Amino acid sequence: MKRSLILSAAIFLIAALLGWWESRQLSSRREINARLVKEATAKLGRDTQSPNAMERRNEYLAMRERVKTIGLDYFALFRDYGENANGESGEEFRKRQAEIKNRLEELDPAAIRQFIDECYSNPELNLRIRRDLNGYVRTVFIAKYPVEMARMMSKSPELFGIDGKSAPEGYIQDPFQHLVYYFSWEKKDIQTVFQCLAEAPPEFQSKYISGALEHYAYSAPKRTELLEEMRAFASTPEQVELVKGQLSELVFGRGGAKATFVEVSDWLESANLSGDELDAATRDMQKKVRVGETGQWLDWLAKRDLPDDVSKDRAFELATAWTEKDYLAAGKWLKSAPDSPEKSAVASAYAAKVYPYDPEGAMQWIQTLPEGRDRSKAVEIIYQNMPKDSDEANAFASEFGLGK
Repeated sequence: MKRSLILSAAIFLIAALLGWWESRQLSSRREINARLVKEATAKLGRDTQSPNAMERRNEYLAMRERVKTIGLDYFALFRDYGENANGESGEEFRKRQAEIKNRLEELDPAAIRQFIDECYSNPELNLRIRRDLNGYVRTVFIAKYPVEMARMMSKSPELFGIDGKSAPEGYIQDPFQHLVYYFSWEKKDIQTVFQCLAEAPPEFQSKYISGALEHYAYSAPKRTELLEEMRAFASTPEQVELVKGQLSELVFGRGGAKATFVEVSDWLESANLSGDELDAATRDMQKKVRVGETGQWLDWLAKRDLPDDVSKDRAFELATAWTEKDYLAAGKWLKSAPDSPEKSAVASAYAAKVYPYDPEGAMQWIQTLPEGRDRSKAVEIIYQNMPKDSDEANAFASEFGLGK
C-alpha cells in the first residue's frame, strides 16, 4: 500500500513537470513567433520602401555622372581652343561655351559643389579656367542660389579664390563681394544679402557687411530699410558690435561728397536710434561732417539725450578739427554759444589748439573753465606739445601743478 502511494505520487509529480515544461515551450514558441512576425513586418516595410531608396540612389549616381561629364566637356573646351590665341573669340567656342552654361544652369547646389570639386581636382586647371569658372560662379550660381553659395563659399573659400592663395599668379574677382554688390545694388534685395551674411562665419560678416552700406544706403528710405535689416541681423554679441561699428558709415555715408547737416539730422530724427546706437553712430563724426556746419552739429549735440561724457567727447573732437581748419569760425561760435557741457569741451579743444599761436587768448578760455576734466585736458595737451625741459614747459608745469 505504501509503495503504491509513493509510485502514484511520483507519477503525479512527473506529469506536473511535463505539463510545466510543455507550457514553457509553448510560451517560448509564441515569443519566437511574435519576434519573427515583427521582424518580417519590418523587413516587409523596408522592402516596400526600397524602390524609392533605389530610385533616389540611382538619381544621385546619375547626377554625379552628369556633373562629371560636364566637367570633362568644360576642360575639353579650353583644351581644344587653348593652343589657338584667337580660338576663344570664334563662333564655335562661344557656341560650345553657351551650351555648357545652359547645362550648368540646371545644376542644384549639391551638383554645383561637386562640379567645383571636379574642376579644382583636375590637373589641367589653370588661371584662364579659374577666371572663367569664377565668371560662372558670379553670373550663374550666385544669381540662382545666393544663400547656398554663400554657405559654400564661406566653408571652402580656397575653391572660390577668396583666401588670396588660390591664384597668386593673377587676379580673380571675389565672388562673395560680388554677391553683396549684386543683391544690394542690382537687385535691391537687402534681405538676401543679410541672409547670406548670416550663413557666413564672423570673419566674412566683418569683411563684407560694409559692401551693403556702400551699395544700398544711397537715400534716406534705403538707409532706414538697411538699419532695420542690420538690427534684425545682430543676434549675437559679436554681431551687435559689428553693426555698431557700421552705424557711423550708415548715418554719414562713405567717402565722396559729405551729406548736409539737414539731410543727416532729419534722418536721425526719424530713425529713433537708441542711446547705444547714437553713441556708435556719432563716433568719428568730426571726419564726416562739413566743416562749415560744425557749429550746427555742436548745437545738435547739446540737444541730444547722450551721456555728458559722450557728448563732451564728440564736441571736443569736432572743435579740434574745426579749430584746425577755421579757428576764426570756431572762436566766433564760442563767444555766442550759451553755457553747456558741450561749450566747455569746445573751449578746452579750442584753447589747446590755438595756444602755440595765441597763448594769451588760449589762457583766457582756460580761465573760464572750472577745475575738472575739460580744464585738465586742455592744460595737459598744451604741456605735452611744449619742448621738453624748456623754461616755458617748466614754468607752465609749475603754474598748473603738472609733473608732480
